[in-house]
Amino acid sequence: MKVKRYGGLVMAASLVVLTACGGGNTPPAANAPAPVEEKKKDPVELVFYSQVADYDQTFMDTFGNMIQTKFPHVTVKHLPAGSNKIADVVASGQTIDVMFMSIGQADSLTTYDYQYDISEMIKTSKYDLSKLEPSAVELQKGFANNGMYGLPVFTNTLGLFYNKNLFDKFGVEYPKDGLNWDQLKDLAKRLSRTEGGVSYKGLVMSSSANIVLNQYSAAYIDPTTKKSIFTTDSFKKAFELLTSVSKIPGNELTAQTWSLAEQQKMFFQNQNAAMLLHFVVLSLSTLKDQFDWDIATFPQLADKPGVGPQSYPTYFYVTKTSKHKQDAFDVIAYLTTEEFQNHLAQKGMLPILKDRVAGMSQFGQDVPTLKNKNVKALLPEKFAPSALTKVEVVKAQSPGHTAYFEAYQNTVLGQKDTNTALREAGEKLDQKLADLFK
Repeated sequence: MKVKRYGGLVMAASLVVLTACGGGNTPPAANAPAPVEEKKKDPVELVFYSQVADYDQTFMDTFGNMIQTKFPHVTVKHLPAGSNKIADVVASGQTIDVMFMSIGQADSLTTYDYQYDISEMIKTSKYDLSKLEPSAVELQKGFANNGMYGLPVFTNTLGLFYNKNLFDKFGVEYPKDGLNWDQLKDLAKRLSRTEGGVSYKGLVMSSSANIVLNQYSAAYIDPTTKKSIFTTDSFKKAFELLTSVSKIPGNELTAQTWSLAEQQKMFFQNQNAAMLLHFVVLSLSTLKDQFDWDIATFPQLADKPGVGPQSYPTYFYVTKTSKHKQDAFDVIAYLTTEEFQNHLAQKGMLPILKDRVAGMSQFGQDVPTLKNKNVKALLPEKFAPSALTKVEVVKAQSPGHTAYFEAYQNTVLGQKDTNTALREAGEKLDQKLADLFK
Protein backbone atom coordinates (compact mmCIF):
# COMPACT_ATOMS: atom_id res chain seq x y z
CA MET A 1 0.00 0.00 0.00
CA LYS A 2 2.82 2.40 0.81
CA VAL A 3 4.53 1.80 -2.52
CA LYS A 4 1.36 2.60 -4.40
CA ARG A 5 0.77 5.70 -2.34
CA TYR A 6 4.25 7.06 -2.82
CA GLY A 7 4.08 6.13 -6.50
CA GLY A 8 0.86 8.11 -6.77
CA LEU A 9 2.51 11.10 -5.19
CA VAL A 10 5.40 10.90 -7.64
CA MET A 11 2.99 10.63 -10.56
CA ALA A 12 0.99 13.60 -9.30
CA ALA A 13 4.16 15.63 -8.95
CA SER A 14 5.23 14.65 -12.49
CA LEU A 15 1.92 15.81 -13.88
CA VAL A 16 2.35 19.16 -12.19
CA VAL A 17 5.80 19.55 -13.78
CA LEU A 18 4.56 18.50 -17.22
CA THR A 19 1.66 20.91 -17.02
CA ALA A 20 3.95 23.74 -16.03
CA CYS A 21 6.46 22.96 -18.78
CA GLY A 22 4.09 21.91 -21.57
CA GLY A 23 4.51 25.03 -23.68
CA GLY A 24 3.52 27.36 -20.88
CA ASN A 25 1.11 29.17 -23.24
CA THR A 26 -2.20 27.73 -22.06
CA PRO A 27 -4.13 30.56 -20.40
CA PRO A 28 -6.23 29.84 -17.35
CA ALA A 29 -9.86 29.10 -18.01
CA ALA A 30 -11.78 32.30 -18.38
CA ASN A 31 -14.44 31.29 -15.89
CA ALA A 32 -12.13 29.56 -13.39
CA PRO A 33 -13.45 30.19 -9.87
CA ALA A 34 -11.34 32.27 -7.54
CA PRO A 35 -9.71 30.37 -4.70
CA VAL A 36 -12.09 30.02 -1.76
CA GLU A 37 -10.67 31.41 1.43
CA GLU A 38 -11.61 29.57 4.56
CA LYS A 39 -13.88 31.69 6.71
CA LYS A 40 -11.98 33.07 9.63
CA LYS A 41 -13.40 31.77 12.86
CA ASP A 42 -14.37 34.11 15.64
CA PRO A 43 -12.06 33.93 18.66
CA VAL A 44 -13.37 31.88 21.58
CA GLU A 45 -12.17 31.08 25.06
CA LEU A 46 -12.64 27.50 26.23
CA VAL A 47 -12.52 26.85 29.96
CA PHE A 48 -11.21 23.44 31.06
CA TYR A 49 -11.69 22.05 34.54
CA SER A 50 -10.99 18.89 36.49
CA GLN A 51 -11.74 18.45 40.18
CA VAL A 52 -8.36 16.83 40.85
CA ALA A 53 -5.14 18.82 41.00
CA ASP A 54 -3.00 16.40 38.98
CA TYR A 55 -2.66 18.84 36.07
CA ASP A 56 -2.70 22.17 37.89
CA GLN A 57 0.93 22.81 36.93
CA THR A 58 1.16 20.88 33.68
CA PHE A 59 -2.13 21.37 31.84
CA MET A 60 -0.86 23.88 29.31
CA ASP A 61 2.26 21.86 28.53
CA THR A 62 0.32 18.62 28.24
CA PHE A 63 -2.83 19.89 26.53
CA GLY A 64 -3.33 23.62 26.21
CA ASN A 65 -0.39 24.68 24.06
CA MET A 66 -1.02 22.09 21.36
CA ILE A 67 -4.73 22.91 21.34
CA GLN A 68 -3.99 26.60 20.74
CA THR A 69 -1.49 25.76 18.00
CA LYS A 70 -4.02 23.51 16.24
CA PHE A 71 -6.90 25.97 16.74
CA PRO A 72 -5.51 29.54 16.55
CA HIS A 73 -8.93 31.05 17.25
CA VAL A 74 -9.15 29.21 20.60
CA THR A 75 -7.75 30.57 23.84
CA VAL A 76 -7.44 27.87 26.46
CA LYS A 77 -8.15 28.71 30.09
CA HIS A 78 -7.55 26.09 32.74
CA LEU A 79 -9.10 26.38 36.21
CA PRO A 80 -6.68 24.82 38.71
CA ALA A 81 -8.48 22.42 41.02
CA GLY A 82 -6.32 23.39 43.99
CA SER A 83 -7.95 26.81 44.19
CA ASN A 84 -11.28 25.92 42.57
CA LYS A 85 -13.33 23.31 44.40
CA ILE A 86 -16.15 22.00 42.26
CA ALA A 87 -18.93 23.10 44.62
CA ASP A 88 -17.48 26.63 44.63
CA VAL A 89 -17.16 26.67 40.84
CA VAL A 90 -20.80 25.65 40.49
CA ALA A 91 -21.97 28.18 43.07
CA SER A 92 -20.04 31.01 41.41
CA GLY A 93 -21.68 30.46 38.04
CA GLN A 94 -18.30 30.08 36.36
CA THR A 95 -18.76 28.65 32.87
CA ILE A 96 -16.98 25.39 32.13
CA ASP A 97 -16.73 24.29 28.51
CA VAL A 98 -14.83 21.03 29.00
CA MET A 99 -14.67 18.91 32.14
CA PHE A 100 -12.18 16.07 32.28
CA MET A 101 -11.93 13.28 34.82
CA SER A 102 -11.36 9.56 35.16
CA ILE A 103 -14.39 7.31 35.00
CA GLY A 104 -14.10 6.77 38.75
CA GLN A 105 -14.93 10.45 39.36
CA ALA A 106 -17.48 10.87 36.59
CA ASP A 107 -20.52 10.88 38.85
CA SER A 108 -19.62 14.55 39.47
CA LEU A 109 -20.65 15.24 35.89
CA THR A 110 -24.21 14.14 36.54
CA THR A 111 -24.36 15.24 40.18
CA TYR A 112 -23.80 18.85 39.10
CA ASP A 113 -25.84 18.46 35.89
CA TYR A 114 -23.03 19.17 33.43
CA GLN A 115 -23.69 16.14 31.20
CA TYR A 116 -24.42 16.73 27.51
CA ASP A 117 -24.93 14.02 24.91
CA ILE A 118 -22.51 14.56 22.01
CA SER A 119 -23.89 11.69 19.93
CA GLU A 120 -25.35 14.01 17.29
CA MET A 121 -22.07 15.95 17.05
CA ILE A 122 -20.22 12.67 16.56
CA LYS A 123 -22.61 11.80 13.74
CA THR A 124 -22.57 15.15 11.94
CA SER A 125 -18.80 15.47 12.29
CA LYS A 126 -18.38 11.92 10.94
CA TYR A 127 -16.16 11.15 13.91
CA ASP A 128 -14.90 7.56 13.82
CA LEU A 129 -15.39 5.93 17.22
CA SER A 130 -13.93 2.65 15.91
CA LYS A 131 -10.39 4.03 16.15
CA LEU A 132 -10.69 4.17 19.95
CA GLU A 133 -10.19 1.42 22.49
CA PRO A 134 -13.56 -0.44 22.27
CA SER A 135 -13.96 -0.98 26.02
CA ALA A 136 -13.60 2.77 26.66
CA VAL A 137 -16.34 3.51 24.13
CA GLU A 138 -18.67 0.87 25.52
CA LEU A 139 -18.00 2.08 29.04
CA GLN A 140 -19.05 5.63 28.15
CA LYS A 141 -22.13 4.42 26.30
CA GLY A 142 -23.17 2.48 29.40
CA PHE A 143 -22.50 5.46 31.62
CA ALA A 144 -24.52 7.76 29.32
CA ASN A 145 -27.43 5.33 28.80
CA ASN A 146 -26.35 4.50 25.26
CA GLY A 147 -25.40 8.09 24.48
CA MET A 148 -21.94 9.65 24.69
CA TYR A 149 -21.19 12.41 27.17
CA GLY A 150 -17.50 12.59 26.29
CA LEU A 151 -14.55 11.08 24.47
CA PRO A 152 -11.76 9.09 26.14
CA VAL A 153 -8.36 10.77 25.77
CA PHE A 154 -5.99 8.60 27.80
CA THR A 155 -6.30 5.70 30.18
CA ASN A 156 -4.92 3.88 33.19
CA THR A 157 -4.91 0.21 34.07
CA LEU A 158 -3.02 -2.27 36.25
CA GLY A 159 0.56 -3.33 35.69
CA LEU A 160 3.08 -5.84 37.03
CA PHE A 161 6.30 -4.16 38.18
CA TYR A 162 9.31 -5.98 39.56
CA ASN A 163 12.60 -5.30 41.36
CA LYS A 164 15.34 -6.91 39.27
CA ASN A 165 17.82 -6.57 42.14
CA LEU A 166 15.85 -9.00 44.31
CA PHE A 167 15.44 -11.50 41.48
CA ASP A 168 19.21 -11.35 40.93
CA LYS A 169 19.89 -11.61 44.67
CA PHE A 170 17.93 -14.84 44.97
CA GLY A 171 18.83 -16.28 41.57
CA VAL A 172 15.25 -16.31 40.27
CA GLU A 173 14.41 -15.65 36.63
CA TYR A 174 12.51 -12.45 35.85
CA PRO A 175 8.75 -12.72 35.20
CA LYS A 176 7.95 -13.32 31.55
CA ASP A 177 5.15 -11.71 29.60
CA GLY A 178 2.05 -13.91 29.40
CA LEU A 179 2.19 -15.46 32.89
CA ASN A 180 -1.10 -16.56 34.39
CA TRP A 181 -2.00 -16.05 38.03
CA ASP A 182 -0.92 -19.51 39.15
CA GLN A 183 2.48 -19.07 37.50
CA LEU A 184 2.89 -15.66 39.07
CA LYS A 185 2.06 -17.00 42.52
CA ASP A 186 4.56 -19.83 42.05
CA LEU A 187 7.18 -17.23 41.21
CA ALA A 188 6.22 -15.17 44.26
CA LYS A 189 6.60 -18.26 46.45
CA ARG A 190 10.22 -18.67 45.34
CA LEU A 191 10.98 -15.08 46.35
CA SER A 192 9.17 -15.03 49.71
CA ARG A 193 11.61 -15.69 52.54
CA THR A 194 13.39 -14.27 55.57
CA GLU A 195 17.11 -13.73 55.17
CA GLY A 196 19.55 -11.79 57.31
CA GLY A 197 16.71 -10.77 59.59
CA VAL A 198 14.82 -9.20 56.65
CA SER A 199 11.41 -10.49 55.55
CA TYR A 200 11.19 -10.47 51.75
CA LYS A 201 7.81 -10.64 50.02
CA GLY A 202 7.37 -12.12 46.58
CA LEU A 203 4.26 -10.14 45.63
CA VAL A 204 2.44 -7.13 47.06
CA MET A 205 -0.37 -5.05 45.60
CA SER A 206 -2.86 -2.26 45.79
CA SER A 207 -5.76 -4.52 46.66
CA SER A 208 -8.27 -1.71 46.09
CA ALA A 209 -6.99 -0.96 42.57
CA ASN A 210 -6.98 -4.66 41.78
CA ILE A 211 -10.56 -5.23 42.94
CA VAL A 212 -11.88 -2.18 41.07
CA LEU A 213 -10.26 -3.30 37.79
CA ASN A 214 -10.63 -7.05 38.36
CA GLN A 215 -10.70 -9.42 35.38
CA TYR A 216 -14.09 -10.83 36.38
CA SER A 217 -15.65 -7.38 35.77
CA ALA A 218 -17.38 -7.53 39.14
CA ALA A 219 -18.48 -4.23 40.68
CA TYR A 220 -19.31 -3.50 44.32
CA ILE A 221 -23.03 -3.15 43.65
CA ASP A 222 -25.84 -4.12 41.32
CA PRO A 223 -26.87 -0.82 39.67
CA THR A 224 -30.48 -1.96 39.32
CA THR A 225 -31.11 -3.07 42.89
CA LYS A 226 -28.51 -0.65 44.29
CA LYS A 227 -27.38 -3.36 46.70
CA SER A 228 -24.05 -5.05 47.39
CA ILE A 229 -22.98 -8.03 45.27
CA PHE A 230 -20.21 -9.12 47.68
CA THR A 231 -21.65 -12.62 48.01
CA THR A 232 -22.13 -13.24 44.26
CA ASP A 233 -19.99 -15.78 42.45
CA SER A 234 -18.12 -13.24 40.29
CA PHE A 235 -17.19 -10.93 43.16
CA LYS A 236 -16.20 -13.83 45.38
CA LYS A 237 -13.88 -15.20 42.68
CA ALA A 238 -12.21 -11.81 42.26
CA PHE A 239 -11.89 -11.43 46.04
CA GLU A 240 -10.49 -14.92 46.61
CA LEU A 241 -7.92 -14.46 43.85
CA LEU A 242 -6.51 -11.36 45.54
CA THR A 243 -6.59 -12.71 49.08
CA SER A 244 -4.93 -15.95 47.94
CA VAL A 245 -1.70 -13.97 47.40
CA SER A 246 -1.44 -13.48 51.17
CA LYS A 247 -1.66 -17.25 51.66
CA ILE A 248 1.58 -17.91 49.75
CA PRO A 249 4.08 -19.31 52.30
CA GLY A 250 6.36 -16.50 53.41
CA ASN A 251 4.17 -13.88 51.70
CA GLU A 252 1.67 -13.53 54.54
CA LEU A 253 0.43 -10.13 55.66
CA THR A 254 0.20 -8.89 59.23
CA ALA A 255 -1.71 -6.20 61.07
CA GLN A 256 1.24 -3.92 60.31
CA THR A 257 1.59 -4.73 56.60
CA TRP A 258 -1.88 -5.48 55.15
CA SER A 259 -2.80 -1.89 54.29
CA LEU A 260 -2.39 -0.24 50.90
CA ALA A 261 0.16 2.24 52.25
CA GLU A 262 2.35 -0.47 53.77
CA GLN A 263 2.26 -2.77 50.74
CA GLN A 264 3.29 0.15 48.54
CA LYS A 265 6.06 1.05 50.98
CA MET A 266 7.52 -2.46 50.88
CA PHE A 267 8.05 -2.17 47.13
CA PHE A 268 8.82 1.51 46.51
CA GLN A 269 10.74 2.50 49.65
CA ASN A 270 11.89 -0.52 51.66
CA GLN A 271 12.65 -2.58 48.55
CA ASN A 272 11.91 -5.85 50.30
CA ALA A 273 9.07 -6.81 47.94
CA ALA A 274 10.00 -8.34 44.59
CA MET A 275 6.82 -7.65 42.61
CA LEU A 276 3.95 -5.16 42.70
CA LEU A 277 0.49 -5.13 41.11
CA HIS A 278 -0.72 -1.54 40.97
CA PHE A 279 -2.06 1.28 38.82
CA VAL A 280 0.27 1.93 35.89
CA VAL A 281 0.16 5.73 36.20
CA LEU A 282 0.93 5.81 39.91
CA SER A 283 3.71 3.25 39.58
CA LEU A 284 5.42 4.98 36.66
CA SER A 285 5.26 8.34 38.43
CA THR A 286 6.74 6.84 41.62
CA LEU A 287 9.45 4.65 40.10
CA LYS A 288 12.54 6.66 39.22
CA ASP A 289 16.02 5.26 39.78
CA GLN A 290 15.58 3.90 43.32
CA PHE A 291 16.53 0.44 42.05
CA ASP A 292 16.74 -1.57 38.85
CA TRP A 293 13.15 -2.33 37.84
CA ASP A 294 11.12 -3.42 34.86
CA ILE A 295 7.61 -4.34 33.72
CA ALA A 296 5.86 -7.56 32.71
CA THR A 297 2.32 -8.13 31.48
CA PHE A 298 -0.43 -8.30 34.09
CA PRO A 299 -1.18 -11.94 35.00
CA GLN A 300 -3.95 -13.63 33.03
CA LEU A 301 -6.71 -15.90 34.23
CA ALA A 302 -6.06 -19.43 33.01
CA ASP A 303 -9.52 -19.60 31.41
CA LYS A 304 -9.31 -16.09 29.89
CA PRO A 305 -6.07 -16.01 27.89
CA GLY A 306 -5.11 -12.60 26.54
CA VAL A 307 -7.60 -10.77 28.77
CA GLY A 308 -6.04 -8.23 31.09
CA PRO A 309 -7.52 -6.03 33.79
CA GLN A 310 -10.14 -3.38 33.06
CA SER A 311 -9.32 -0.01 31.54
CA TYR A 312 -9.72 3.14 33.67
CA PRO A 313 -10.08 5.93 31.09
CA THR A 314 -10.09 9.68 31.53
CA TYR A 315 -12.78 11.36 29.46
CA PHE A 316 -13.07 14.93 28.24
CA TYR A 317 -16.70 16.10 28.37
CA VAL A 318 -18.41 18.93 26.50
CA THR A 319 -20.64 20.47 29.15
CA LYS A 320 -24.28 21.41 28.98
CA THR A 321 -23.38 24.97 30.03
CA SER A 322 -20.83 25.60 27.26
CA LYS A 323 -21.71 28.34 24.77
CA HIS A 324 -19.11 26.96 22.34
CA LYS A 325 -20.10 23.30 22.11
CA GLN A 326 -18.90 22.74 18.54
CA ASP A 327 -15.51 24.29 19.24
CA ALA A 328 -15.25 22.23 22.43
CA PHE A 329 -16.13 19.06 20.52
CA ASP A 330 -13.62 19.83 17.77
CA VAL A 331 -10.92 20.22 20.42
CA ILE A 332 -11.63 16.98 22.29
CA ALA A 333 -11.87 15.15 18.95
CA TYR A 334 -8.37 16.45 18.15
CA LEU A 335 -7.11 15.07 21.47
CA THR A 336 -7.90 11.57 20.17
CA THR A 337 -5.97 11.94 16.90
CA GLU A 338 -2.81 9.93 16.33
CA GLU A 339 -0.80 13.16 16.39
CA PHE A 340 -1.96 14.11 19.87
CA GLN A 341 -1.98 10.54 21.17
CA ASN A 342 1.69 10.24 20.20
CA HIS A 343 2.35 13.45 22.13
CA LEU A 344 0.74 11.95 25.25
CA ALA A 345 2.52 8.63 24.77
CA GLN A 346 5.89 10.37 24.58
CA LYS A 347 5.15 11.83 28.02
CA GLY A 348 4.42 8.38 29.43
CA MET A 349 0.59 8.58 29.34
CA LEU A 350 -1.29 5.51 28.12
CA PRO A 351 -2.96 6.26 24.77
CA ILE A 352 -6.57 5.43 24.04
CA LEU A 353 -6.21 4.21 20.45
CA LYS A 354 -7.44 0.77 19.46
CA ASP A 355 -4.21 0.25 17.50
CA ARG A 356 -1.82 -0.79 20.28
CA VAL A 357 1.25 -0.67 18.00
CA ALA A 358 0.62 2.85 16.75
CA GLY A 359 -0.42 4.09 20.17
CA MET A 360 2.60 2.73 22.03
CA SER A 361 5.25 3.23 19.33
CA GLN A 362 6.56 6.42 20.97
CA PHE A 363 5.66 5.64 24.56
CA GLY A 364 7.95 7.21 27.16
CA GLN A 365 10.40 8.84 24.73
CA ASP A 366 10.39 12.03 26.81
CA VAL A 367 10.79 10.13 30.11
CA PRO A 368 14.43 9.14 30.81
CA THR A 369 13.48 6.54 33.44
CA LEU A 370 11.48 4.57 30.86
CA LYS A 371 14.42 4.05 28.53
CA ASN A 372 14.92 0.34 27.82
CA LYS A 373 11.88 -0.63 29.89
CA ASN A 374 9.39 -3.24 28.65
CA VAL A 375 6.67 -0.62 28.08
CA LYS A 376 4.78 -2.76 25.56
CA ALA A 377 3.71 -4.88 28.55
CA LEU A 378 1.69 -1.99 30.01
CA LEU A 379 -1.37 -2.60 27.83
CA PRO A 380 -3.04 -6.01 27.65
CA GLU A 381 -3.96 -7.71 24.41
CA LYS A 382 -7.57 -7.11 25.43
CA PHE A 383 -9.12 -5.26 28.37
CA ALA A 384 -11.70 -7.00 30.52
CA PRO A 385 -15.18 -5.43 30.18
CA SER A 386 -15.59 -2.51 32.54
CA ALA A 387 -17.75 -2.81 35.63
CA LEU A 388 -18.14 0.98 36.00
CA THR A 389 -20.83 1.30 33.35
CA LYS A 390 -23.52 3.02 35.39
CA VAL A 391 -23.61 6.24 37.39
CA GLU A 392 -24.87 4.29 40.40
CA VAL A 393 -21.81 2.00 40.35
CA VAL A 394 -19.43 4.95 40.23
CA LYS A 395 -21.32 6.77 42.97
CA ALA A 396 -21.03 3.72 45.24
CA GLN A 397 -17.24 3.49 44.94
CA SER A 398 -16.40 5.30 48.18
CA PRO A 399 -18.59 3.26 50.56
CA GLY A 400 -17.72 0.20 48.51
CA HIS A 401 -14.02 0.70 49.16
CA THR A 402 -14.62 0.94 52.90
CA ALA A 403 -16.61 -2.29 52.97
CA TYR A 404 -14.12 -4.08 50.74
CA PHE A 405 -11.14 -3.09 52.91
CA GLU A 406 -12.91 -4.46 55.98
CA ALA A 407 -13.54 -7.81 54.29
CA TYR A 408 -10.00 -7.90 52.87
CA GLN A 409 -8.37 -7.15 56.23
CA ASN A 410 -10.44 -9.74 58.08
CA THR A 411 -9.62 -12.39 55.49
CA VAL A 412 -5.89 -11.85 54.95
CA LEU A 413 -5.29 -11.65 58.70
CA GLY A 414 -7.24 -14.86 59.25
CA GLN A 415 -9.78 -13.21 61.51
CA LYS A 416 -12.78 -14.41 59.50
CA ASP A 417 -13.39 -16.91 56.75
CA THR A 418 -14.09 -15.54 53.28
CA ASN A 419 -17.85 -16.18 53.28
CA THR A 420 -18.38 -14.53 56.66
CA ALA A 421 -16.15 -11.57 55.85
CA LEU A 422 -17.93 -10.89 52.56
CA ARG A 423 -21.43 -11.37 53.97
CA GLU A 424 -20.88 -9.04 56.93
CA ALA A 425 -19.13 -6.37 54.86
CA GLY A 426 -21.88 -6.57 52.23
CA GLU A 427 -24.57 -6.09 54.86
CA LYS A 428 -22.81 -2.97 56.16
CA LEU A 429 -22.47 -1.66 52.63
CA ASP A 430 -26.20 -2.18 52.01
CA GLN A 431 -26.97 0.06 54.99
CA LYS A 432 -24.81 2.83 53.54
CA LEU A 433 -26.28 2.36 50.07
CA ALA A 434 -29.79 2.78 51.43
CA ASP A 435 -28.82 6.25 52.68
CA LEU A 436 -26.82 7.07 49.55
CA PHE A 437 -29.65 6.32 47.13
CA LYS A 438 -32.67 7.30 49.18
